Amino acid sequence: MVIETTWLAWIVVLPGSGAGYTAYLAPFIIAGVGVSMAIPTTPAAALNAVDPAVLGKAWAILNTLRQFGAVFGIAIATAIFNSSGSLAGPAAVTSGYRPALAAAAGFSVIGALAALGVRQARGPALTQATPAPPRDASERSEPVAALPASRAK
Repeated sequence: MVIETTWLAWIVVLPGSGAGYTAYLAPFIIAGVGVSMAIPTTPAAALNAVDPAVLGKAWAILNTLRQFGAVFGIAIATAIFNSSGSLAGPAAVTSGYRPALAAAAGFSVIGALAALGVRQARGPALTQATPAPPRDASERSEPVAALPASRAK
């Protein structure tokens, strides 16, 4: 999330500065690295913070919130763009683009701070080993049902 904030903040200052396309290369590389690090680690951190008995519920909630985040993130960025700029020309696009991406960078900071609060679940469910299943009938703890008399021959 910190890497995402970095590239978003960098991209905010580039439009209108007269910088060419090559000036965007480094922030977009940082964006690719940051996103490729955040996508797998976010679910891993969230799922490691819950008891294994509720992993299914946690995964469903995580996916739902991720979808809501994408929808609301785009809606908020679009609303901010529309309130500050328009598609009428380059200057109007830049005046809407900057505050929209600055808001996205702000949400990334909030996400990074929230990630600091995630803790890994600790407890007996994660530290106790599950016994291996028995390999043959002599290792079973429960009695094996006797065969019917017709099949015992």
